[in-house]
Amino acid sequence: MEIQIPLVIFTSFLAWAAGIFGTQCILALQKRGGAVQLPALICSAAVLVVGGIAVVFHLTHPFNLFNGFGHITSGITQELIAIVLLAVAMVLFFLMLRRSEDNTVPQWLAVVGIVLVLVLIVAMGHSYMMPSLPAWDTVLQLLSLLGAACVMGPATVAFIGAARGIEIEGIGLLAVIGAAVNAVLSAAYMFAMEASSATFQYYFDPTHPNVAMANPANVSLFTGDSLAALVVAVIALVVALVGALLGKKQGAWKVWGAVVAIAGLVCAVALRIMMYTMGETLFMLY
Repeated sequence: MEIQIPLVIFTSFLAWAAGIFGTQCILALQKRGGAVQLPALICSAAVLVVGGIAVVFHLTHPFNLFNGFGHITSGITQELIAIVLLAVAMVLFFLMLRRSEDNTVPQWLAVVGIVLVLVLIVAMGHSYMMPSLPAWDTVLQLLSLLGAACVMGPATVAFIGAARGIEIEGIGLLAVIGAAVNAVLSAAYMFAMEASSATFQYYFDPTHPNVAMANPANVSLFTGDSLAALVVAVIALVVALVGALLGKKQGAWKVWGAVVAIAGLVCAVALRIMMYTMGETLFMLY
């Protein structure tokens, strides 16, 4: 399947924005990281906007976006609803921060924010789950987005705090846990994608008599563009995990926070590229 770069950016950046805001909400529940909340919120909103703009470029014409809103069960409608709800929560978060004297927000708002982050991730992942695409039709595909959010969110917040000279208690532990969760979920999804290739068999399409029989050996993570993306993803996973451990040990989040966040983004993009290169359809395969 042709790689859809705008959609790769869309899902990766929205997972990033969800991760940053989710980390803020976790800190808000614990009454920590007050001074970093506003700059982190601005960062998460900016990343959300970039991801939202990217998806428009996937369409032939921007107004085609509205053609997908005709039914509540369509993936694009559910994603839009989740994005709007998260944006509303961000606005409320901003207003509460402006009114607060100690950079805190009500705990109910932090809980709502965490729930909406999860709703957005589920909406994005679920819209790609199609029975005709074995490499996509697995909950591990959805959970890989959660992993991306877990690694990029804490690392970005840690970097922002270090850049502003703010020490955030417990951020190192969050970063290590996030990197570990991402490594496990990403590895699990890569394994599931490779396992999905067993679904395919040699086939001949009678509507294309001049096209050679399809070879299931080509539907593998260890061939072509999939292999390159696999190598990049594995390296990024290792870099993110090692960076998080070193950041927690050294406390130098101005360096390691940036390294982990970038590695997490690279891994998310590589994983989505693999998703497309492995996205062969079962239609007319048997």
